[in-house]
Amino acid sequence: MKPVEVGHRLRSALQRAMMVMSAAALVHGSAANLSAQQPETRRVEGRVVRPAPFLDGDTSAVVTVPDIMVTLHRVAANLAGPLDSVRTDRDGRYQFRYLPSGGPEAVYFVSATYGGIAYFTNPLRELVTTGASAEIAVFDTTSVAFPLTVRGRHLIVGSLDSARERTVVEIFELSNDSTRTIIAPETPDASPTWSFPVPAAAREVKAGQGDLPADAFVQAAGRVSLYAALAPGLKQLSVSYKLPETAFPLELGIDDGAVVLEVLLEEPEARVDGGNLVAVEPVGLEGRQFLRYLAQDVRPGERITIETPTSGLGGRGLYVTALLGALGLLMLITLFRSAQRNQRPVGTTPPRLATLKVEVPTPERLAREIADLDAAFAAQASPSASVKDAYERRRAELADALRAELAAGGTSK
Repeated sequence: MKPVEVGHRLRSALQRAMMVMSAAALVHGSAANLSAQQPETRRVEGRVVRPAPFLDGDTSAVVTVPDIMVTLHRVAANLAGPLDSVRTDRDGRYQFRYLPSGGPEAVYFVSATYGGIAYFTNPLRELVTTGASAEIAVFDTTSVAFPLTVRGRHLIVGSLDSARERTVVEIFELSNDSTRTIIAPETPDASPTWSFPVPAAAREVKAGQGDLPADAFVQAAGRVSLYAALAPGLKQLSVSYKLPETAFPLELGIDDGAVVLEVLLEEPEARVDGGNLVAVEPVGLEGRQFLRYLAQDVRPGERITIETPTSGLGGRGLYVTALLGALGLLMLITLFRSAQRNQRPVGTTPPRLATLKVEVPTPERLAREIADLDAAFAAQASPSASVKDAYERRRAELADALRAELAAGGTSK
């Protein structure tokens, strides 16, 4: 073979090799880019536990719950519903693997239903969620009423507005310190799980933001009654209402006492007496100044009296939602919330026609309400046509509200 021909063949072979290598590199690069665009598979591994019988005075011991159905939920603007279900093994453990879908705003939970009550994990945010973040604590239930502890009660009184009314916001940090979930019996005359009085002159009573759905509240005969299931741990709830100028001086009873009592008054001339309240440094919220009073370990049955100026300049009403958000900082200063008890149960009592209105909720609260609704509906073995219709209508309403929130720029944090 001539040297020139050999050289030509070598060059041709080298060119073919280079083309193969380039093609391989292109395929590899395309695969890498495609892989980079694909979401990574997430994993959650946890267990379901419940309090153990008291052993040697140890009230923190738990036992695992085997053979209980656990469900993975996804809630997004355009996709929502259960993703997968599995039963826990003999050690009460479960595991899910899933691909994120529905956009970056999608929220994921794991739920378990025990004794007719659904309990949830916190939102799953990590690529791999294990340990305490994936643990679901469930509890036995009781319909026998027992005292609940008011860890915090916060009372905010706005200034007189142009309609000669003041807006009042009441926020409670309510603690079930037992090892049982208290529920309302499924009877027409069922007693509430908790209630508190509101002034007789109160109007436009509304359920505000908190850990419980608005339809769990009913206002009647000068009281706001709560019919939601209350699991062990801390729950935050709030209401707002309007009072005419003639309702002041206003006397309020602290029926259940409070570990921390806080009163905020917008009008500089306003005063509050009783309950061992002590004036502290004023606080600014949303560009407005409030006088601030604090008391600790207030005994049940104490009474406080709020005095306001007999006349005043018309001012803006109290922006309830914004104020509740700003007040969160004060609550964090004065109260300690246990992260391990951040369960949000759903009761199985029949729907009640609530007279309260809900303030605009956050996207994450809407997502959790959808997940709550899914869990409650899935727990019914043979739902009637009317129940199914009510479920679908309510779910569509919540999904529409979630889409609107996300479109407005809300995020689930």
